[in-house]
Amino acid sequence: MTPSSKWISSLAVMAAVSLISLPSAAAESDAAGASTIVRAWDLDLTKPQDVQTLYDRMQSAAQRVCEREARDHYQSTRRWAPVGWVEGCVTNAVDSAVRSTRDPLLAALHIRTGVARSD
Repeated sequence: MTPSSKWISSLAVMAAVSLISLPSAAAESDAAGASTIVRAWDLDLTKPQDVQTLYDRMQSAAQRVCEREARDHYQSTRRWAPVGWVEGCVTNAVDSAVRSTRDPLLAALHIRTGVARSD
């Protein structure tokens, strides 16, 4: 994987996770939403084990951001996020990030996990 495609992969994850947010006073004041960067500089995405490592990093990053969004929503509204919201947020964020990378090995892994959306 070239340095430019590694950078694109990192930005794609950040952009995808930033699209997911709950409506709240905090979210309204932060139009960009929550985000994080998943680094891929140290990975060779032609190697299946490195593709798995990147996928695991994407999952972990999405989980942290979505949980933080749910917590921030509660702190600003004193209302819990709907049941299943965090799980849906993680699924959507990872799905968007994988699609944004346009990496065929990463996409194949995502499909094999059975969590890829069909739209």
